[in-house]
Amino acid sequence: MGQICAASLKCLLMGLSVLLLSATSGIAEESTDIYQQVLKPILRDRCFACHGALKQEAGLRLDTAMSMRQGGDSGGAVEPGNAGASLIVLRTESQDAATRMPPEGEPLKPAEIAALRDWIAAGAIAPAGEQGEEDPREHWAFRTPVRPPLPTDIDAGWVKTPVDAFISAGHRRQQLRTQTAADRLTWLRRVTLDLTGLAPGTADQAAFLADQSDQAFERVVDRLLASPQYGERWGRHWMDIWRYSDWWGLGAEVRNSQKHIWHWRDWVVESVNGDKGYDQMLREMLAADELYPTDMDRLRATGFLARQYFKFNRTSWLDETVQHTFKAMLGMTFNCAKCHDHKYDPITQAEYYGLRAFFEPYQIRTESAGGDLDFERDGIPRAFDCNLTAETWIHIRGDDRNPDRSRPIIPTVPAFLPGVLPPIEPVQLPPEAIQPGLRSEVLVAMKA
Repeated sequence: MGQICAASLKCLLMGLSVLLLSATSGIAEESTDIYQQVLKPILRDRCFACHGALKQEAGLRLDTAMSMRQGGDSGGAVEPGNAGASLIVLRTESQDAATRMPPEGEPLKPAEIAALRDWIAAGAIAPAGEQGEEDPREHWAFRTPVRPPLPTDIDAGWVKTPVDAFISAGHRRQQLRTQTAADRLTWLRRVTLDLTGLAPGTADQAAFLADQSDQAFERVVDRLLASPQYGERWGRHWMDIWRYSDWWGLGAEVRNSQKHIWHWRDWVVESVNGDKGYDQMLREMLAADELYPTDMDRLRATGFLARQYFKFNRTSWLDETVQHTFKAMLGMTFNCAKCHDHKYDPITQAEYYGLRAFFEPYQIRTESAGGDLDFERDGIPRAFDCNLTAETWIHIRGDDRNPDRSRPIIPTVPAFLPGVLPPIEPVQLPPEAIQPGLRSEVLVAMKA
């Protein structure tokens, strides 16, 4: 009888153990789900910018449960099983704006804090092997390009260029079959539309079909690249990126962009048709007034800066200049860094205003186009340095009414850009660049 009771008790204890383990496993799984599906997105949106891979204010990272337990300068942020004593809960629930986290924007919602409390009370459990967020500085876009070796698993009979080799290797990996070459008229239509935006005429088609030489395709491409329509087609593409826009205002009053901004449009088209390198085009758009101060042809390029003009607010004007310059040149959004360090790109707020400092001195004026002194009829809008002593300050939380005057910001570029910024030195401009009335064609027109 005693043996039977002992065996029954053993079975009972084993059953209770299984139930307890099952319940514990269920609680752990539920806690992990709360962490992954509810808390992690909140932390990513509201906390990682200051306590993530890119930045660790007070030495604290919040992108893994382990880093929360380890904490920072003030100790652990989380005490598993004790939500009320966990620093992260105390700071998110604080009624003091000076200590509440997150410091910007609205406080966490009660339901969000409740989820945080429940997760900590259940043991602050996270998935096994949880990894922190990747450092944005290690993203391929911010690393020095390295030429990769050409793939070898390719269709050698189809590959004619290095680019083809990568395409062919991709086809092999995806088990795709390469299409056969297009017929000649289809190819002619495609390349003509691509380079000029126009369909080939009947004479062009007949001439191409009649040319059976090995250079027939090359000759078509050369002819299209040399046509004026090429610059008009692809100049428009770049003008979309660079935000070409005619002026608007009230009556004759210019409020945005500039009158006669079409001079910049013509410069873009002519530059593309003239095979001017994009690096040189950027130099002229940003600095022709200093590099070529008396060359009116090149000064048209600073219409890029003239287009950013906004009459009513200098800060809005310079914000547009900074943000759209680097959207266009780097393909990156800098807007976030106006108010705070960028949340997911390696750009600090100080670097944003360091970029603004380059543009701080500039203003816009209209100069004579070929001696015409009637600026309502014609004129070239251009950038020039108006105030070389203009200072740049960080606007606290992006508010231009609240500048941080404790330290002026000098012109600088973000740290992720390779190379060293050369020393900034004064540029000596000739008198006619400072006083355009001294230009020879203007003097002649004034005497006429």
